[in-house]
Amino acid sequence: MRTGVIAPMVIALSVLFGLDRLHRAIWFNHRYRFTTWRWGKVAAGLVLIGFVLKLTIGN
Repeated sequence: MRTGVIAPMVIALSVLFGLDRLHRAIWFNHRYRFTTWRWGKVAAGLVLIGFVLKLTIGN
């Protein structure tokens, strides 16, 4: 299916709106900041483990 320029534009706008909402949530809601850091560390750890596994396997 061809979407032309519409699909990339919708994706870019969605990312921008999502980043704006994330920025407001982190800087203006202190409970959200705590939750973000708590689960962000877990997610970053999993990403790091995946990166190390990818390097060791060699694919």
